[in-house]
Amino acid sequence: MDRPVHRLLHLVFALGLAHALFLFLQEGVRAHALAQEARRLEGELALLEARVARLRMEAEALGDPQHLEALARRAGWVGKEEELKRR
Repeated sequence: MDRPVHRLLHLVFALGLAHALFLFLQEGVRAHALAQEARRLEGELALLEARVARLRMEAEALGDPQHLEALARRAGWVGKEEELKRR
């Protein structure tokens, strides 16, 4: 014969067990979401590092007079003693 106190203790134990299981699963879901976010951020970081490297190369090229002259000519600039011929 079960006494009411034992039923209450069984109910409290079952609720505690269910709560512990819920917390364990919640932490697993959180860890999975954080791992996905970390992978996304690592990919974004790799893209940004590649962009920085490209921009550094462009900045170094801007110090080269021949590169600057090529950029100016592409923009349509001509030298002092040169004539612009129409085609």
